[in-house]
Amino acid sequence: MSFKRKYWIPISVDIEIRLRKLRKSIDRLYRKTWLYIFALFILFWGYCAYLKMSYDYSLIENYAHFEALNSDFYTKWMTDGSPGQDPPTN
Repeated sequence: MSFKRKYWIPISVDIEIRLRKLRKSIDRLYRKTWLYIFALFILFWGYCAYLKMSYDYSLIENYAHFEALNSDFYTKWMTDGSPGQDPPTN
């Protein structure tokens, strides 16, 4: 008998059987958890987008425009007069 037939073929068959079992168990585990993996991926990218958006908003030069939306500057601007009137000066 040759070395290949006596030693290598039984070892390679055993390795192949164990790899098939491993692949089946990994497939079973993936079928059960793919939704959680996908949700985790989406949440990660959503968190990254939130961080980028908050960073970009912090870099806006004229931040006073955001504060002016809640002030009386726009709410007390009378628009019932002639069209094209100038805005009030503070």
